[in-house]
Amino acid sequence: MTAIFEAPAETLGEHIARLAAIESEADTVQLWQPMLIPGLLQSYGYAAASIHAAAPALPLDVVGERADARRHRLDRLGRPGGRSITAVIDESALYRPVGGYAALVDQLERLLTLEALQPSLTVRVLPQGIEAHPGLVGAFTLYRSAGRQAVFVESLTSSEISTRPEDVAAYRSAWDRLLGLALPARDSVELIDGTRETLWRRLKTSR
Repeated sequence: MTAIFEAPAETLGEHIARLAAIESEADTVQLWQPMLIPGLLQSYGYAAASIHAAAPALPLDVVGERADARRHRLDRLGRPGGRSITAVIDESALYRPVGGYAALVDQLERLLTLEALQPSLTVRVLPQGIEAHPGLVGAFTLYRSAGRQAVFVESLTSSEISTRPEDVAAYRSAWDRLLGLALPARDSVELIDGTRETLWRRLKTSR
């Protein structure tokens, strides 16, 4: 396990495999996403639309394979006792119609189902209208396993897995700030459910 938290030179395939191994071994996963529902929690339609938007040149069959893989990531993380997964999502992501409003409603329903059925998962929403915060810089995920820590940061053209203590400490501080600003878990679920209900009614009346 220690080896996967080290940072050797990697091909793209090795990089992806290493990230998957870290995710699988982690006792704690903490993810912040300011623009979208996190990939770990995405439905198939939402995932396919977000992947296509980020990489429109990808063949549709590859988009489908990647979307299907995202849909099953949380299932593979199932571990009785011990694992903790916390996601902080910006409220704006609840209203962004990735794949259209029908896909967004389906995504919010999946989010509510996962939160209800996965005891290890906690979803928190960062409400709109709050002050500036370190999460404005972009999305990140923190992993911890048996005392080892790593942070994963992704951009449009690259991604990085860092175990440097100074990097982890900086993102840990940002995470603590985001968690302090986020709505409590119960209020977050109520906001997600209320948004889903509003969008569903809007779709129903527009048909």
